[in-house]
Amino acid sequence: MAIRILAWFWLLAGLAACASPLAEAPTITPTARTRPALTPVSASTGTPAATTTRTPLPTDMPQPTATSAPTATAPPTATPDPFAQYAPYTIEGLRQRWARGEFGTEGPIEIVRVLEETPNFTRYLFAYRGDGLRLTGMINRPHGAGPFPVVILNHGYYPLDVYQTGNGTQLAADYLANRGFLTLSPDFRSHAGSDDAPNLFRAGHVIDVLHLIPLAQQLPEAQPGKIGMWGHSNGGAITAKAMVVSDQIGAALIYAPASLNIAEDYRFRAERWAQRRNQPPGRRSGVIDRLEIEFPVTPDQAPELYRRLSPLPYLQHANLPVQIHWGTADETVPRAWPEALYQGLVAAGQAVEWFEYPGQPHSFRGAANQLYLQRMAAFFQRALGGD
Repeated sequence: MAIRILAWFWLLAGLAACASPLAEAPTITPTARTRPALTPVSASTGTPAATTTRTPLPTDMPQPTATSAPTATAPPTATPDPFAQYAPYTIEGLRQRWARGEFGTEGPIEIVRVLEETPNFTRYLFAYRGDGLRLTGMINRPHGAGPFPVVILNHGYYPLDVYQTGNGTQLAADYLANRGFLTLSPDFRSHAGSDDAPNLFRAGHVIDVLHLIPLAQQLPEAQPGKIGMWGHSNGGAITAKAMVVSDQIGAALIYAPASLNIAEDYRFRAERWAQRRNQPPGRRSGVIDRLEIEFPVTPDQAPELYRRLSPLPYLQHANLPVQIHWGTADETVPRAWPEALYQGLVAAGQAVEWFEYPGQPHSFRGAANQLYLQRMAAFFQRALGGD
């Protein structure tokens, strides 16, 4: 009996021990790493149930930093013109110089000496200054008190060691002077008694003429107002350039002109220089009259520069009557050269006349030459006045 009681005692003590709480397990501190969330499973299908997953925020969110205001972007730098040094020789460059009054400012015309006395006029050698050069030429002054309408005559190409004052202009100048016109025929730089200087891009001679215009207008016997201008061959090209620069040319006669497309003119001159390459240069020709001196860059190197050297894109400025004369047998000037000028003037709405002489060479002869001279005098008389 005592044994049974003791057994029950031990049984009750064991049950009491089972009902008491267990000793606490050690605590596990969770780390900052986020464990992947468990996806609940649908009780009916055993497939994952649709849930919205929250993206846990990082424990150390960086604070936004202040950003600087965007800096202004500099405009693109214009590409410098590699040929800017030649801009003064372009038509626009010459027009700007004319507008600023930079021509004919270096002193009046100087009468050097009498060259010839004729029944109707006196021929003089004269000199003037332009761009620091002393330049010479020929004046035909009609007898009488005046005032006389003025015409400047521009001669064509001559080898520098051959040219003499009056070459290429004397016939037309005398014809006009006998009819009451005061005529001036400049020699141009490096010709006759003029100072030597390069004729860059064939624009140097244009500059020489532009200096002469206001000086001729200042002569006491000159008729007030605009002057007339005449040019043959290269002088025709000079005249065409001058008439789109100066607003003081009242009429222009252009006789068998050289090409007014300066790139084309370059090619023509390059061929001519090549033909005479083996000839011994004269005193001046070897120093001044060379292709690489007159054209320091080529049309292939500077096509835009050559376009700006030509008067053809600027014919809207030629607000004056123009006459063009050309012979069909011209051995130097093809029809395309004067015709480009004629068509350009027509397109620009300018007053222009075309006279063609069948069978006539570069310098007209005989009856055709007399007809041209008569037309020339009548043209200047209509435009400028005179006998």
